Amino acid sequence: MKLRRPYIDRVVAVLFGMLLLAGAAAIAYRTVTEKFGWFGLFFCAAVVLFGLVIGGSLVRHAVLPFRVDVDSQGWSVRTPKLNHNLRWDEIAAVVLAEAPASARRRTAAAPRLLLVPAAGVSVGVPLTEESPVDGQAAVELFRLNEVDYGEGRLVRDLGMMAGERFHNLCRQLTRPAGAIALRRFPDGQDHVRLTRWLDRRKALLFAGWYLLVLVPPLLLIGLAAQRNELLGTAVLIAGVVAIGTTTFKIWLTFGDCRNLADGAAIIDGSELVTGIGSPNHRTSLHSGIVNVLQPGSLRGYGKAWLLTHPGHKGRPIADLLLSDPRTGRLRSRDDLRALEAILRISSHERDRAAARQLEELAAEAPASEALSSTPSSEALPASAYAFALWQALQGVGRAVVLLGVVLTVALAGGWAGENSAVVGPALFIAAACLFGVWILYALYRTLGLLDALLTIAARPFR
Repeated sequence: MKLRRPYIDRVVAVLFGMLLLAGAAAIAYRTVTEKFGWFGLFFCAAVVLFGLVIGGSLVRHAVLPFRVDVDSQGWSVRTPKLNHNLRWDEIAAVVLAEAPASARRRTAAAPRLLLVPAAGVSVGVPLTEESPVDGQAAVELFRLNEVDYGEGRLVRDLGMMAGERFHNLCRQLTRPAGAIALRRFPDGQDHVRLTRWLDRRKALLFAGWYLLVLVPPLLLIGLAAQRNELLGTAVLIAGVVAIGTTTFKIWLTFGDCRNLADGAAIIDGSELVTGIGSPNHRTSLHSGIVNVLQPGSLRGYGKAWLLTHPGHKGRPIADLLLSDPRTGRLRSRDDLRALEAILRISSHERDRAAARQLEELAAEAPASEALSSTPSSEALPASAYAFALWQALQGVGRAVVLLGVVLTVALAGGWAGENSAVVGPALFIAAACLFGVWILYALYRTLGLLDALLTIAARPFR
């Protein structure tokens, strides 16, 4: 295992830190070369002090070493908190625990990893923490959001390497006793192909939305504003409602397929739990609400068989993909039989009917592939980095395309503003609001691209 701080975090910290330091230096230079009153000097001194303290701490945080390597021999830790090498026989426990509660914190902090040295072993720093397992003195290595490593992958790999020394006390990352894990589906190259298929479908949906949902109402608004101010205002209100409603319906219909493909799931007793590692959703498999839907029964899921339950106004809500939306290939036989075994013993006929349908699907499903018994901490293949870079480039491309939406609304406002004192300014205000949202989105996508490039550049040094 090679645990590193995300490269994008370091770059952003350096950039903002240097910006603050440069600003502090510029203000300090002006206070020397120009005359200021006592209040001005006091204010400038406060700003310079703020820039030096915050900017310096950001740069220091970015340049300090952060390397945690774990293998069969032990731990090599190079962090601001600890600089030490430890063999496995010098470690009593490795504990993944929730952050301590704080009355001042409104949101839950990320889980933290604690290292408990064996009796008589010194790590060179004070042991300021206490293990929640047995109260032994421990040192906090890092929070999970400080490292570029998947939470589920970290739990799995640490459990395999540390064995009985590893204690997972984090509720979100702990599988309930007796729970049955359902394998990620689709996985591997099938997941990559599904993602590309969903991206192409998203591009076609956006083109149709732009040409059929956005542009025609804006044209009607402009034509109505040229005829009459009151008519233009009425058409503007109706157009905004129509665009918003249609956009929401499209998102509701086609937006959940990727979430199901990317998410994890377990069977906990008689409940199906989806969204493991994040706020999850539980569906009872013994409440008489479970259905197995054939491909095409629910729009937006392609060729997928689906496990569903009724939602608002009876509309089915998909809980699990039973087959690949792109190809229709069924989920593994073991997963389908695990679901069927739980549904079969329900007291509701509707659940038992779903179990019989799952039994028929399991007879046609492929046998489960053998799971790897080695940690997944080996270096990712080059294709994984290339795919991540391609995804980041697509994100930047989406930001560029979405700028066209903002410009379209602004152009419509300019056209309508020639003959209207209400419709034109209203569209300009809407364009300004959209532009503000777009700036944040574009920054997010640009940072994602920078992160992908830095990850590839740093790959030989990991």
